[in-house]
Amino acid sequence: MNEITYHFAAVRLRITGNSRFKATSTVVLAAMISYLSLVTSSLANEPRRAKLPAQYEEVEGVAAVVGDTIITLSELRRAMGSQVSAQQVVPTDIEKPRSLAELRLQVLQTLVDNALVLRAAKDLGVNVDDKDVEQQVAEVKRRNSWDDDDMEQAVRRLGFASLVGYRLHVRSELVRLQMLKVKLGSRLRITEEEIKKVLDLEHCNGTCEEEVHARHIMVEVRGDDSPRKVHEKREKAWLVHDLLVDGKEPFATLAEKYNDDRGAPDGDLGWQRRWTLEPSLANKLWSLKKNEISAVVQTPFGFHVLQLLERRKSPAKDKDMLGDLVRGKLQEEQLVKLYKAWMDELRRITHVDIRI
Repeated sequence: MNEITYHFAAVRLRITGNSRFKATSTVVLAAMISYLSLVTSSLANEPRRAKLPAQYEEVEGVAAVVGDTIITLSELRRAMGSQVSAQQVVPTDIEKPRSLAELRLQVLQTLVDNALVLRAAKDLGVNVDDKDVEQQVAEVKRRNSWDDDDMEQAVRRLGFASLVGYRLHVRSELVRLQMLKVKLGSRLRITEEEIKKVLDLEHCNGTCEEEVHARHIMVEVRGDDSPRKVHEKREKAWLVHDLLVDGKEPFATLAEKYNDDRGAPDGDLGWQRRWTLEPSLANKLWSLKKNEISAVVQTPFGFHVLQLLERRKSPAKDKDMLGDLVRGKLQEEQLVKLYKAWMDELRRITHVDIRI
């Protein structure tokens, strides 16, 4: 049996036949014209899927094409359900939308950005060693106390066909990290004058820092949760959000029902300084008004709904650490701007076709 795979329109196709079948360019072109004519004619009637020509079968839906790179619908589904997407290499101020359709498009844009970075890395010859990939896989197993069978089952729950597919994913992520360091790391420039200006204006000339008193309800996500399970937990977190905004049940009652944070079962986080919190939580908390309920926030730990209770200024416990915090925040803001500019540049020179 011969198999040749092509992609066009919104699907990836495989031509199959016996050993006597020859897939010439004429055959492929004729099949494409036949298929596309069916698609075109169907647009004039009710929306429906056009039938494929004989000897074709749909292998997998295509979500986007970036140059010669295909992003499949299964990759998109896996990314939507994966907690990896919460651990962004480049910080972002873009909030994850509630609408599943909007979330799908947002995640797809991230996958397109990743594909653009990997194409740029290929052009520059940036790569990683096999040992780096194996070290990363070993670290995942060590952190979760998994043996080989546990790891195999976990990657399948995450949507990978096998460990081979997961290793390819790890390699891509390591290459992307390396490329970001090469392209953006050397361009980060924060001066001492910039740091001093922030310390003077926002931190009492470097002698104080802001604390917030907050509480949250967290829906925990495990590292081996399937994409479907992650989606269910996201919906649960939005339910908690709606109940809190509705205000008919006290926060403590809802925390008792829904909160998975065993370190703060009543949800009370106490007084926190910015550098003590996970960055996504800190960024959201510092944007809230007093008593405001946040939208759902995703972190590597799960989904959170936050409420800001109070703010206050306190003496800085460590002035050097405060300076490092300000430097880090300024670097983060600069990195976001540099990354966005680079993505705009790559999109201008690369064909990107969104197909959903």
